[in-house]
Amino acid sequence: MINSIKLSAGFRRTFVREVILPLLAILLLTFAGAGVGLYWGSAVTNSGAREQQQRMIEASFTQSLNEHLRQLRSLTRWTPLAEQLSATPDREWLDRNTGGWLYEMFRHPLVVLLDDSDRRVAVWRNGQSVADRHVDPALERLLQGPLVRRRAEAADARERADFVRIGQRVAALAVGEIASAAGRWRLVSITFLDDGYLRSLSERSQLRQLLFSADAPPSDRQSWYALTSRQGDRLGYVSWDADKPGGQMLHTLGPFTLLSVALITLLCLFMVRRIWTSSLSLSQSLLKLEASEAQAQHLAFHDVLTGLPNRALVDDRLTQALAAAVRHDQRVALLLDLDRFKNINDTYGHHAGDALIIEVARRLSEMVRASDTVGRLGGDEFIIVLPDAGTLDAVQALAKRIISRLSEPYLLAENELWVGVSIGLTLAPADGLDRQELMRKADIALYEAKNNGRGQYRQFEQAMDESLRSRQQMAADLRQALVNFAGLAVWYQPLMEISGQRVVGLEALLRWQHPVRGSVSPADFIAIAEETGLIIPLGEWVLREACRTAIALPQVIVAVNVSPVQFRTAGVVDRIIEIVQQEGADPQRMELEITEGVLIEDEHAARDSIVALRAAGFRIALDDFGTGYSSLNYLSSFPVDKIKIDRSFTQSLGVAQNSAAIVESVVRLGHAMGLTVTAEGVETECQKNALADAGCNQLQGYLFSQAVPLSEILKMV
Repeated sequence: MINSIKLSAGFRRTFVREVILPLLAILLLTFAGAGVGLYWGSAVTNSGAREQQQRMIEASFTQSLNEHLRQLRSLTRWTPLAEQLSATPDREWLDRNTGGWLYEMFRHPLVVLLDDSDRRVAVWRNGQSVADRHVDPALERLLQGPLVRRRAEAADARERADFVRIGQRVAALAVGEIASAAGRWRLVSITFLDDGYLRSLSERSQLRQLLFSADAPPSDRQSWYALTSRQGDRLGYVSWDADKPGGQMLHTLGPFTLLSVALITLLCLFMVRRIWTSSLSLSQSLLKLEASEAQAQHLAFHDVLTGLPNRALVDDRLTQALAAAVRHDQRVALLLDLDRFKNINDTYGHHAGDALIIEVARRLSEMVRASDTVGRLGGDEFIIVLPDAGTLDAVQALAKRIISRLSEPYLLAENELWVGVSIGLTLAPADGLDRQELMRKADIALYEAKNNGRGQYRQFEQAMDESLRSRQQMAADLRQALVNFAGLAVWYQPLMEISGQRVVGLEALLRWQHPVRGSVSPADFIAIAEETGLIIPLGEWVLREACRTAIALPQVIVAVNVSPVQFRTAGVVDRIIEIVQQEGADPQRMELEITEGVLIEDEHAARDSIVALRAAGFRIALDDFGTGYSSLNYLSSFPVDKIKIDRSFTQSLGVAQNSAAIVESVVRLGHAMGLTVTAEGVETECQKNALADAGCNQLQGYLFSQAVPLSEILKMV
């Protein structure tokens, strides 16, 4: 035995020197060459992207300045304003149609009207007239400066705009001359480069995290643009988070490169293993046997991936800590960290998720005492047991440090990744001395932390348990209501033809009158119904009611919303057809509204279901169009009959820039594909007129009617 061990040791040294070391050198050179090539290529790509983004931001500033001047021109070339200034101006008329209008329509915060003698006739701040027409000294100097006072005889030179500095702030300034019988007046509009301005500029240039600073940009901002006036004065710097297409290149080429290197490595390892096993089979067998025994002993109480205590060992140590707390009057803290890493696994693969969990385990272990226990319960669940925890402040301070430390970036596969961390905290003996009860309460506190935005900790409170029980009670009440549909009703909101004078369709909407809670918002009980699966019988009942309405009102189309949970149920197509046939309704008078959530999980199954429903005569409408990241892709891939423009686009008409252009583009796209286009959320006549001009086919919103019982609908129709 001794001779065999000596022979094995000598062979091992020779094998490492003559085989392993050269092989490692080759592999390292291979990895280095691949890594340098990928890094250089991504750096060149990112550099080109930054230059293009600088050109985009420069063009966006120029376009913004020109747009500011065009907005001012809508008043300076407005004949009623010139006529008003020719006579004795009506102050209320000026306030409403000059400063007030520029603020309400374009959000110009500061407007000044100067007469032919450079005197301030009126000053408006945020659409309101300043009674004493007072302005701060910095603005006074600007108004007396050449940019404002310069007069031009040529008609095309009477308007000018530039970026200027007013005290410590930078603003876009536009000046327009108004020719009237009483002389030349000048209207000055100033818009400061605040968060709203930068947000609008960000939407126009498609750049993220725009930041303006008067001095040099922060050192961590690599992409920036020096803003200068047309006179050449440097006013400040605009920086942003640059897009890095080089990272996408790494994501595309990296796996293939790693795969090639991995295959070479595996081949080399296979050859080494064959040589090693054939030469020292007996020695390896002994080593494997010893390793297997040690590993079996370790795996009985430790996690395979991280080496942390597993559930069995954590339960044992928690039990011991609780027993010690009773004997010595100590506190035991239980920190339960339950955060999902699913997005990392889906994006970068399970190997990246495993590496992330290992790094989390390492960071947690570094932050606790030797007497504390950090365990992994399985998946992405971690737990920390703190025997003799001390004061509550000390426990809360540790929770804050854990959140801060785990929120720092992780470098995995040459990528910086971030994950959110939420913590549920329980304390023994205050929250109990039963191990399972403490774990349950920690789970409840963790749910509250996640439900309130994640990235925080919550200490268990009795109210949390009551809130959970309230949701469970509401689910039970909803289940009881489904027995005979007591308190449940289907109301309808009309869909109007474009003139708003004729009802062409109805959307069926579920309402619940709780015997104790009163009217329960659909936003509250629909979510609970989807979580518990009650949405399936609820949806079928609503469909039956809608069928009866369609029979009673054959001149209109009745639309029914289909929940993603309901749509993904096996046999949903056959069930819908069966219900409509049982009620004797005509499928061609029925419309099924689905959202993008229906299409995300299984595109092929969703497409097959939609095709089958349309073949049975049903109309399919894509609801909330424009809110999902891939709505256009789904529109081209799924056979639908109608798109419903989301209410957020309707509400932005006349408020957000380019909103009308977006709506018109959606309408043209829908018409080009032969689809009916409906706009939701119509509340004003201006919105109705804008949508009519855009070419929408149908309108829906509070301007016409809220959701009302069927009896009210019968009067309308």
